[in-house]
Amino acid sequence: MWQELHLQVRNRLAVVEGVATGGDERVAADLARSEVPLLVTAIRVLLDGHRPDSEGHCRACWGRRWWQRPTVPCRQYLLARTALLDLPANAREVA
Repeated sequence: MWQELHLQVRNRLAVVEGVATGGDERVAADLARSEVPLLVTAIRVLLDGHRPDSEGHCRACWGRRWWQRPTVPCRQYLLARTALLDLPANAREVA
């Protein structure tokens, strides 16, 4: 099940990326109108899971022990920020 879901999501993203970077202007604009709101919603849903609890710890990125729970912003939030702001690749590795 995981493999199928993973491939569906990856394929959809590849199609969107391909049209956005290699399609003509009209097709890319149509794609943006239909896909960008969906992508924004997907990112918001993913990041909402990484909101801090009342003690400032990420609710999704917790370890087995309470003292290992990362504070916010967690690694996933930082990776999303880096990707969205198109920071250099070496900055992505640090985040």
